[in-house]
Amino acid sequence: MTNELTVRVQSPVIPAMSWNEEEVQRNLDEMLAAYTGRVYTPESIKGAKEDRAKVNAWNKQLGASLTAAKKLYMKPLEDFQGSIKKMQAQCAQVSGAIDTQVKAVEQAEREEKASSLRLVYRDSIGELEPLIPFERLLVPQWLNKTYDLNKATKDLRQAIEDIKSDMEAIRDTCGEDVEACTTEYLKSLSVNEAMREHNRREKSRAAQREAEAARIAAERARAAAPVFVQPTDEEREMKARAAAATQAKMFITSEGRLDFKAVNEAAVDAEQPEPAAEPERNRYRFWVEFTQQDIEWFKKGAAERGFRFGCIK
Repeated sequence: MTNELTVRVQSPVIPAMSWNEEEVQRNLDEMLAAYTGRVYTPESIKGAKEDRAKVNAWNKQLGASLTAAKKLYMKPLEDFQGSIKKMQAQCAQVSGAIDTQVKAVEQAEREEKASSLRLVYRDSIGELEPLIPFERLLVPQWLNKTYDLNKATKDLRQAIEDIKSDMEAIRDTCGEDVEACTTEYLKSLSVNEAMREHNRREKSRAAQREAEAARIAAERARAAAPVFVQPTDEEREMKARAAAATQAKMFITSEGRLDFKAVNEAAVDAEQPEPAAEPERNRYRFWVEFTQQDIEWFKKGAAERGFRFGCIK
């Protein structure tokens, strides 16, 4: 199209409507003057009804005339409107065809730009390619016509370099958690999230170590604690008999006779100052061979010492 098309709408002179306006107005004026303030009687009411019907008929004719006039004047506008809408539809059709071509060209340019960036990606990504696909790093804005390819290339290389730096930091910092932290990093490409996962696991292991140390300490304490076994009634009775026998044997010679020397020494020891409190007395059961003189001496000592004795039956 070499010539620019201009739509020109002329302003036609629309003629005034031609009708018997004066005649109709005159009749209405006369009727208004005749019936204003008029009082009807039974004899004249019939004529009044006829006049009313005539006026209503005129009113109906006036409305019909207005409708007809509107149609008369609107017909050219409606025809003009129809032509305009038809041509607008044709314009939209032509514009759509052109738009399809434009979008096809723009899409081809975007795909070509994406292909160039994909080559940059493969040249830079290295061993990380299976983990981070090109589509994840591609920023849609880079493919716009207004975004310079050199700048997009630089942005892509920088993004890849940032990821490599993050992965290296994870390998150097996370120790045994490298695999888990790397998995966490790949979810959002956030090194902060990877470090958060490492710290969480460190705290968990520390808590486990503390719990295990506490468990081992408790087991060792239980193992080292003395075991107290309560003696049976029979064992207690046997110990009491043994103690009584031992005490009794202190005053008996190897020939089975009463050791007067030991008794005297015990008596001397007993004469030593005693504490004010009454000493506890114990009862022992033993047998001994006495002569009559021994018995007299023993009774005298018992009276002096104040201890009791008796026969065992």
